[in-house]
Amino acid sequence: MHATAAYSEPVYIVRLPSLPSSVATAREHVEGLCHKFGVDSFAPVQVVSELAGNAVEHAGMCGGIEVWVSVDPGYLWIEVVDFAPEFVPDLDQVRDPGEERERGRGLLIARTLAERVEALVLGDRKALCACFPVPV
Repeated sequence: MHATAAYSEPVYIVRLPSLPSSVATAREHVEGLCHKFGVDSFAPVQVVSELAGNAVEHAGMCGGIEVWVSVDPGYLWIEVVDFAPEFVPDLDQVRDPGEERERGRGLLIARTLAERVEALVLGDRKALCACFPVPV
């Protein structure tokens, strides 16, 4: 994952149960760290909300989730980790589901608000990672 493999900066991790209420905790975790690092929190909070919500909904039966946040010299990275590596979204196929569907926009929102979104699989878990520029 980006936070441990690429950077020596501290990684801030919160482990959460696979419950809908954990999405709010994930948002609070990211918002607090954005403030700490002087990063506008709007886009990161929206993205972690979508990614954590997807993890709880689609991979929740496989255990809890983790939200990892790290900052390197140019980017704030958010990683939502779950333990269902078999459910990896194809980020190249993310499309607007249309007005008639109420759901299915989470990854589209993430791809729109983040500079980059990636899906990584490492053994028994996967991470959806999003990065946001950090002001210099």
